[in-house]
Amino acid sequence: RRVDERFCPKAAFDILGRVPKVSLTDGFPILIASEESLKELNSRLRSKGRNDIPMSRFRPNIVVKGLREAFGEDYWKAIQIGGDNGTILHIVKGCPRCKQSCTDQETGERFAEPLETLKEFRALNEKSCEDVYFAQNVVLQPES
Repeated sequence: RRVDERFCPKAAFDILGRVPKVSLTDGFPILIASEESLKELNSRLRSKGRNDIPMSRFRPNIVVKGLREAFGEDYWKAIQIGGDNGTILHIVKGCPRCKQSCTDQETGERFAEPLETLKEFRALNEKSCEDVYFAQNVVLQPES
């Protein structure tokens, strides 16, 4: 299947004008998260007496660090990895989180967190906390 054209920047379309294909993913081939965002979330969890959660709960392909602020990746349009000739990645949209992030991958045990805490500060719509976001969906820019 192909990514949703509504969110895909034109620079990521292939030479024939098609959006990228994805496989073994929910809708986008790459997920980027930052260590600073996870630190912020874990700080909020600890303030409620809850345990930290690992980045693996969010299943990102790429984890970046060194941002000036938590969730700085929300404001990116594109990034380049690997120097001047590196791969260009287009940030297309935030990743809505599901109950999967509440499951401990080692034990299979399910918890209310991190969704309960994310609802407090990462809901798309303040009136409806159904969609909460952590990390950014990304597509590759094809080679020219």
